[in-house]
Amino acid sequence: MVEHGCTIDVSIYGALITGFCQNERLEEAQGLVHHMKERGMSPSEDIYNSLLDCCCKLGVYAEAVRLVDVMVENGLLPLLESYKLLVCGLYIEGSNEKAKAVFHGVLSCGYNYDEVAWKVLIDGLLKRDLVDECSELLDIMEEKGCQPNPQTYSLLIEGLERT
Repeated sequence: MVEHGCTIDVSIYGALITGFCQNERLEEAQGLVHHMKERGMSPSEDIYNSLLDCCCKLGVYAEAVRLVDVMVENGLLPLLESYKLLVCGLYIEGSNEKAKAVFHGVLSCGYNYDEVAWKVLIDGLLKRDLVDECSELLDIMEEKGCQPNPQTYSLLIEGLERT
């Protein structure tokens, strides 16, 4: 494109990076991020969120945590959906302490999980047989003004039956 006189800006990089991420081609997406930084451009919040979602889908949670740190350092916020994927993935992977840290980081950023997000988090804990952590999560959930719905209670009952 450059050879033909076209200027590549952040929005074009963003479209390309998002396309690579949607097709789970993380290395190519990261290469473009590196390329744009070499040209003095900063990735947008949307670009970072695309990368974060891709990392979570691919199970590359250490890289996802690193991206969250970079975003926060640059004053950008991951989408709540990205955080949910990351926290659940970390629990499923067995990185419980990292998952807890990210979870509490979300709350300290001013986000508040909705009913569906709480259910997803509880489900992630139950898949790792972390029933005690679910109890702690329920307490936090109620402190934040969100009441468990019948589906959440059903998940908890199923989890208790498995233990």
